[in-house]
Amino acid sequence: MKKQILMGLLLSLALLLTACDLDLAGAAGGEVTDDVTQPATELPAGPSPTPTATPYPAPQGRVAFVSVRDGNPEIYTMNAEGSDLLRLTDDPAEDRDPVWSPDGQQIAFMTNRDGNWEIYLMNADGRGLTRLTEDPARDANPSWSPDGQRIAFESYRSGNWEIYLANRDGSGLFQLTDGAMANSYPVWSPDGGWLAFISNRDGNSDVYLVRPDGSGLMRLTNTSTPDAQPVWSPDGGRAAFLTWTDGNPDIFLVHRDGSGLIRLTQTGGAEGCLAWSPDGSRLAYCAEENGTWTLWVVRLDGSTRVSLATSSEFIGTPSWSPDGLYLVFQASIDAGNGLFLVRAVGGELQRLPGSPADLDSAPAWAPR
Repeated sequence: MKKQILMGLLLSLALLLTACDLDLAGAAGGEVTDDVTQPATELPAGPSPTPTATPYPAPQGRVAFVSVRDGNPEIYTMNAEGSDLLRLTDDPAEDRDPVWSPDGQQIAFMTNRDGNWEIYLMNADGRGLTRLTEDPARDANPSWSPDGQRIAFESYRSGNWEIYLANRDGSGLFQLTDGAMANSYPVWSPDGGWLAFISNRDGNSDVYLVRPDGSGLMRLTNTSTPDAQPVWSPDGGRAAFLTWTDGNPDIFLVHRDGSGLIRLTQTGGAEGCLAWSPDGSRLAYCAEENGTWTLWVVRLDGSTRVSLATSSEFIGTPSWSPDGLYLVFQASIDAGNGLFLVRAVGGELQRLPGSPADLDSAPAWAPR
């Protein structure tokens, strides 16, 4: 009897295994596999990671400036954050208006050490002093060609303010303009193909263009009020300039062919000290209105205008860092005159080392 029961159980088990085999084979298309997918284990949710803010890059490069900290106006350089001060000139006379060469290796400046104002060059460390001009008349406002090989400047040596060119070693002197009226403030275009300048040859102070060989003279602006301070955009396609509308200077833009005149500002104050950002998308400028000075940065598409600093006394001469992240400028704020550093997007001002009595001025950021 027990034997019959055992045989029945074995037969039932065999039938059950056969049924399972058939089901598995049908599910796999006739092929039996040993792979088994395990259910995913759901881990408990932890805290979300805290986003890490990207640090704002530190200012880089050297800044040249003028200071009387050693008794008379001399030219100095320092790192952009104020360290490593270096005195470049040392003369009883005045040295002013440092202008960096495009490669950042030399500085042109004005000095009256020879009894009248002349233009000199020196290396970025103060060595290699070279006299560029030599004339009893005043020479001023040096402007480097983009390739760094020539310098344009204005001079009164002919009895009238005219623009001249000279090679960086002083050779190759060439009178670029010749007229009965004043021609001044030469500024090279970024491609070196033109110079913009101010002239009142047609009875009003307007912006003109001329080729470096003296050809191609053209009148860029033709307003009924005086124009001043032409500044090329980095791509050379446009120029910003000041014109006296409504009794005070406002900022206008114009294409290099004279078309597309645009009024950028229209205030009751006076704008000045124009400086394009390195990428050409913004313009920094100073403005005085109702006794308050402001350093502004405006986007040229008109989308934003940011106030970077204010003063009840003075703000001037902004200079951009090569990466467009900072500006250095002169101002009289709180404790008095000094040089200040500020982010181009706005933020806290950093007063660079020096006392108000030093009368630090004319900051110029090295181009590289």
